[in-house]
Amino acid sequence: MRYLIGLALALFLSASVAKTPDRNPVVRFTPIALDRDNPGQRTYGALTLLGAWKLTSNNPLFGGISSMRVEGDRFLVLSDWAQTFRFSFDGQEKQVRLRVRALPGIFRPNHPEPDRDSESMTTDHETGRMWVGFEASNSIRAFSRNLGQKKAWVAPPAMAGWPENAGPEAMVRLSDGRFIVLGEEVPGPEESSEALLFPGDPIGTANAAMRFYYKPPARFDPTDAAELPDGRILILNRHFSVFDGVSAAMTIIDPREIAQDKVVKPLLVAKFGPPFNIDNMEALSVDVQRGKIIVWIASDDNFNPLQQSVLFKFALDLDRAK
Repeated sequence: MRYLIGLALALFLSASVAKTPDRNPVVRFTPIALDRDNPGQRTYGALTLLGAWKLTSNNPLFGGISSMRVEGDRFLVLSDWAQTFRFSFDGQEKQVRLRVRALPGIFRPNHPEPDRDSESMTTDHETGRMWVGFEASNSIRAFSRNLGQKKAWVAPPAMAGWPENAGPEAMVRLSDGRFIVLGEEVPGPEESSEALLFPGDPIGTANAAMRFYYKPPARFDPTDAAELPDGRILILNRHFSVFDGVSAAMTIIDPREIAQDKVVKPLLVAKFGPPFNIDNMEALSVDVQRGKIIVWIASDDNFNPLQQSVLFKFALDLDRAK
């Protein structure tokens, strides 16, 4: 099914680009309410809502947001179609300039087709080096600063048995150089999902991964992760069914609790469900601004006209997340 969707998307994008070349791409921001029934609500668990927007663009490649990095007002966004989007947004503009570029070097070794299913992204903030996880091939690629140039590629043996539609959905580089990779639907004990802790760059330590298990809230799956200033890990989770719609949850785990084959149970930070104005929430970024922990989350619209790209900005109070 994913390949059929991908083929249809490729044909759609090719036709769209051919018909509507646009030399001035933009992103438009339309303010929305998070809670449709209570639009004035601002506090959700340990989170305080600072802004909510629906995103649209005149560029047909825009969408499918799977991960992002936000520093101040600068956004680097990655789609699950191996496209990067860069723009600046301070929360006030209604429209900003958009820069679009395909990820470089996404062909697999000895494979005729490129990797398109780019699902996760993490950064070494000191060097600027970046890593992207690809779901269909269960591989990780390293890139230079701002995803400018491909540096290396690995398919870790510990991820070889993961379903091609299940991971690496979330990946985070810790400040001490270790990496955590979370599978989306890799079954583990106690309704958990398989995860890996690498002692360093997975490109060079692919054979040394420690397996553990992350237990998300019931019926949720992890979609992205980011390190908090105190060293803990904030995880974005999503749930969808045709019966109860789309929900999202944010949780925290402590890397100090990770051990071989251990099931790590998180702390619930907040949960959002109907009638909240959310969608398929896949992207998460943590930034610190003026002493406040700022959390951004965004949705993957799957290039489906029935879905939308939404962006939310929160302040996280760690004193309320204990």
